[in-house]
Amino acid sequence: MSSQTLFDPLNWAASLLMTMNGIFGIVCNGIIVHSFVSSPLERTSFNLICAYRAVLNCVILSWGFIGTFVPLAIFGDTLFPPVYHLIVITCVNSLYVGLQYCGFLVAINRFCAMYFPIMYSTLFSLKLTIVFTFAIFCYRISRIVVELLQSIPKECFSVYSSVDLNWSPYLNPECREKYANVVDATAILLVVLILLNIATFVKIYLFYKSTELGSRDIKEKMKRNKIMFTQTILQDLTYLIDMLFTFKLGGIFTSRVWTFISGSFIWESVHSFDGLIMIMFNERLTFLKRSFFSSTANPSAAIQMTKTVPSRSYPAPID
Repeated sequence: MSSQTLFDPLNWAASLLMTMNGIFGIVCNGIIVHSFVSSPLERTSFNLICAYRAVLNCVILSWGFIGTFVPLAIFGDTLFPPVYHLIVITCVNSLYVGLQYCGFLVAINRFCAMYFPIMYSTLFSLKLTIVFTFAIFCYRISRIVVELLQSIPKECFSVYSSVDLNWSPYLNPECREKYANVVDATAILLVVLILLNIATFVKIYLFYKSTELGSRDIKEKMKRNKIMFTQTILQDLTYLIDMLFTFKLGGIFTSRVWTFISGSFIWESVHSFDGLIMIMFNERLTFLKRSFFSSTANPSAAIQMTKTVPSRSYPAPID
């Protein structure tokens, strides 16, 4: 235990912020998981991916931040041995990458819904989506085991600093390749996500541009696709902001306040706001349902279609 951190106002302020942010995020993500489990209507392919994201967010927030980083910020680096630092940081970072994979899976989900509507229910059935998410989980667990087996003998210990209030890798030349590979993989995944989202946006825009939709059912399906696409963009944007602070803006200033904000608080906020965004766009949980999914009570109020559209070009149902 370090008296320097125990009586440092900044450490206590940082701990309080991380605790409040973490609890907020756990509640938001927990609501998403509960909604998916308790309501059969929520058990769609898209919502399954969201529930999986929410579970990973809860693990990162509860174990990584509230369970590890907060005590370290208050009681000092020596509260836990370096190996435990390594295990926690390796696990939460690996789960973070797993969340990026989920973002990729969501982008593919929206892409297929717009470009392959007839095949969508087959490609993204609930059972097949379970297989996809389970495969992601198994792969990330295997990566955790491999990284720990490689890092511990070399003493490539990543540690959370109670002084800088963020985590940093052990500056061993043998460990640099490990982190370089992570950055390269993240950059490639980000480029692919951007391309997929651009293609999806173009499809949505052109569909609305070329078709005067009068059918209330088709309008509702397109609105659902638009809302889900918007949710995907916002979630991807939070990760982009985090990477910007981590790899670019984090080194601008050396003050402890800045290293905490850029290295810990922004990162934690990604997982908290990920849950909030999912609540905002969930039909069952939010007032946005009234804004985006409401329909006229009188069925005869639907306007007749002025242009016939082949059924194969309709957006896929939300499965």
